[in-house]
Amino acid sequence: MNLARGTALNFIGLAAPLPLALAVIPVLLAALGEGRFGLLTLVWAVTSYFGLFDLGLGRALTLQLSVVLQQGRDEAVGPLSATALAAMGGLGLLGGASLWLVAPAAVGLIKDLPDPAEAVGALRMMSLALPFIVLTAGLRGMLEACRAFDLVNYVRIPLGLWTIAGPWLQVSFRAADLTEITAILVAGRVVGCLAHALLVRRRLPQLRGAMRWRRRLLGPLARSGGWLTVSNLVGPLMGYGDRFILGAVLSASAVAFYATPQELTSKLWILPGALAATLFPTLAARIAAGDAGTPGLCRKALDWLILALLPPTLGLALFARELLAVWLSEPFAAQSALALQAFSAGMFVGGLAQLPFTVLQSAGLASRTAWLHVLELPVFIVCLAWAGGRFGVAGAALVWFGRSAVDAALMFVLAARGVRVGARPLFDGRTVGVVLLASAAFLGLLLPQAGLRALWFALSCGVVGVLGLRRWMGENAARHAAPRPMAPEK
Repeated sequence: MNLARGTALNFIGLAAPLPLALAVIPVLLAALGEGRFGLLTLVWAVTSYFGLFDLGLGRALTLQLSVVLQQGRDEAVGPLSATALAAMGGLGLLGGASLWLVAPAAVGLIKDLPDPAEAVGALRMMSLALPFIVLTAGLRGMLEACRAFDLVNYVRIPLGLWTIAGPWLQVSFRAADLTEITAILVAGRVVGCLAHALLVRRRLPQLRGAMRWRRRLLGPLARSGGWLTVSNLVGPLMGYGDRFILGAVLSASAVAFYATPQELTSKLWILPGALAATLFPTLAARIAAGDAGTPGLCRKALDWLILALLPPTLGLALFARELLAVWLSEPFAAQSALALQAFSAGMFVGGLAQLPFTVLQSAGLASRTAWLHVLELPVFIVCLAWAGGRFGVAGAALVWFGRSAVDAALMFVLAARGVRVGARPLFDGRTVGVVLLASAAFLGLLLPQAGLRALWFALSCGVVGVLGLRRWMGENAARHAAPRPMAPEK
């Protein structure tokens, strides 16, 4: 499956829940109230974050299985898969037990809860799903190693829709009870895990009769996934842990004003996420082989990301207050408009940073992304707690943006200095210029009138679109002008 088709399939799978979320979130907010809706966003965060509680084994399994399949070593597929999945299942059980035990203490940290017992029940209900969530990550990685992105999205689409539709059905036809809502989400995760298992069995017939535990394989998997673990756990912790910190320094209602615009912008993560999932195995193979076309592929991927991310993020930032007022209400918009602007700009630069992040991990330099995130984490937590306590939701959102911008700049620097094909870096001065030029579009936030902002939006997107079109036409012309190899004489 080629890169463009794989990216397109991943994009469709990740984007499917977005229209439903736009329609359902106002209904959930009205039915649950600000405080309890804030708790629901925390449940969603736990669901997303603990999918990474596999200590990097899922990502390591994808890498090693793709190599095994490429080399035609069918006899190694079963033992490798069985060992990784067994270890991940054990980690999922450990994570579920840990969440069950710490649920009362975690809930006790959040201020002004409408019903603490209900919140504890919801978190403990979610703990039952963690083994299935972790196993699903491993099974999905096996399908990605086979480049079976179509099969991945056969499950991803209905599962993503159920994450939004399940709570809506609960509050519409039964009661606005968070524990029951969480039970519905757990049921969806269990069914999703079983569906992934069936698809893996169908796609990999080499597994039949060969699923055997091999302790000796656990060491290479753990070493491969070790630094991936740190980066893949700490990075998302900064993306989801902010809600818990804000709940502790402010209130559950403040989490709703913070998390609602964050949920809206986070849906745009589907764009870099779809590309990164497809690029990861491709870049790993190219960098290892010293493919001279790798820098060109990275430049093209950066252009795609800018063209895809700039219009939606810039539009959300420039018209944040107007959009929130129409979508939810004017009072809600007054509380959350600045947060939506900060999240939108942060999503743009953070989305671009997924490219150097993927490059570093594909090149076996996950230790660098891990150390960067470990160093960022305490600074981010302290700044977030201080800004949230002093300036409220807007202050916390600006800290989130600042962390995203610094992280993106450092990711590009690390990738430019650390990854080369031959003597050529994958990112150079042109990369810096392109990113800065595209980011300058957010200066339109300084314009006071909506009409001027609309004109700026059209101008910015038009300039980026023309530049992208010219580059695409230039590449096509160069490709057609390249001399073709002559056929051998008979």
